This record gives sequence, C-alpha cells and structure tokens, in this order.
Amino acid sequence: MAAPSAEIINAWRARQPVDGVNFAHEDLVTLLAGEHAGNVGSLVSIGQLQPEVVFMVEIDTNFTVSARQTDIELAD
Repeated sequence: MAAPSAEIINAWRARQPVDGVNFAHEDLVTLLAGEHAGNVGSLVSIGQLQPEVVFMVEIDTNFTVSARQTDIELAD
C-alpha cells in the first residue's frame, strides 16, 4: 500500500492520464459507500494506486476523507 510517486501525483494534478486511474484532479464526485456516503467532494490527491486506487476527497473546507475508486462516481 505504498503512496504513488511525486511524478505520478504531479502528472495526475496536471490532468494527464495515469494508468488505472479513472478520475482527474479536482473532479467533483459523490461518495457511494462508507461513513460519508452521499457527500459530494473534490478529488485533491491520490493516496495509493495498488491494490486499488484510493483518492483523498475534500468534502468540506479542509475536511478530507479517503475513498476507493470503486466507491465514488462523478457528481451530477
């Protein structure tokens, strides 16, 4: 469960494609599972790539939660 390299994070923040990552920096997403399900937030970072992509999602000013890629969807 190693964190992605700075190069990968920088590429993602520049909205360049990253293998296995289906969402872009600052995408607005809805959390589908967990304690914060139903909340909408902005993707601010990638916490891990393997074994599953985990994002850091800012759901309120300075309040960030982690969410697996399979537990989010683009907000309407």
